[in-house]
Amino acid sequence: MTSTEEILLAKYGSPLLRIEAVAEILGRRPNSLRVLINSDSGDKELARRLRVCRVQLGNRVMFRLNELARLIDES
Repeated sequence: MTSTEEILLAKYGSPLLRIEAVAEILGRRPNSLRVLINSDSGDKELARRLRVCRVQLGNRVMFRLNELARLIDES
């Protein structure tokens, strides 16, 4: 577990994050992240990497904290 992952887990308390938490971490608005992930416009590399983090639970979209921490560490 990386220090980034430990910090995020301590703050959010779950290995799966809602889009609002991801938006807060990345300094973006939730709706702009939704558009980025679901369209071919904007930062295509970030969109691709966020799609890898994404998990569908019923009709709710969550993001894996460990993948998000890796994305942050590698940027």
